[in-house]
Amino acid sequence: MQIYVNWYICRPMETVITNEILSKALSFDQYLDLTKSIVNSAVPQGKYANEKTFRYTRSNLERMEKVLREMVLNQKLYNLLGEIKEDWLWLVISEPWCGDASWGTPALYMISTGTEKIDFSILLRDEHPEIIRAYQTAGSDSIPKLICFRKADMLELGTWGPRPQQLQEIVMAFKKHPDFEYKESVRQLHAWYDEDMTKSIQEELIDLIKDWKSK
Repeated sequence: MQIYVNWYICRPMETVITNEILSKALSFDQYLDLTKSIVNSAVPQGKYANEKTFRYTRSNLERMEKVLREMVLNQKLYNLLGEIKEDWLWLVISEPWCGDASWGTPALYMISTGTEKIDFSILLRDEHPEIIRAYQTAGSDSIPKLICFRKADMLELGTWGPRPQQLQEIVMAFKKHPDFEYKESVRQLHAWYDEDMTKSIQEELIDLIKDWKSK
């Protein structure tokens, strides 16, 4: 398969998303319930049997619930959502263990609720490695990743993710620093998200939705 590449995304010229793949997607409520079941499990299974992963997922659930509780939809974005005329599918690649996803995935879901024109679904990254490979960011399998389709013909209108551009640049700079410390970078990442409280995600979606509406 030919791959179109630029500095930010790597995606297929023909989508790898099939009806069979879509049949395995979760609703946001199912995804949230899955996260809660992992956190409330007496004996965590699989990757969540790792104590560090389990504790991180528990913190991620708290972050997701905070976004759902405190996020305020940008009025300009809300008005723009009301102008969408065609039915769209927002497919998000995500995982309960992912820190960025704990902020981005619920924010994208909340944005989608601003209109009846958007159906929102989630694919678990680790169960679909072939999908995330087609939607890499700077050569990595980073999530969350939003893919927007026009439902009438399943034309891919565009993507967003895995994090706001400003934060993406901070993360990339962190990784290039010779004294890079993962733990400190994670602390700063979540502090940034907490202060921003989805404002940057919403502002970026305004520009993207304007573009997607014109296709």
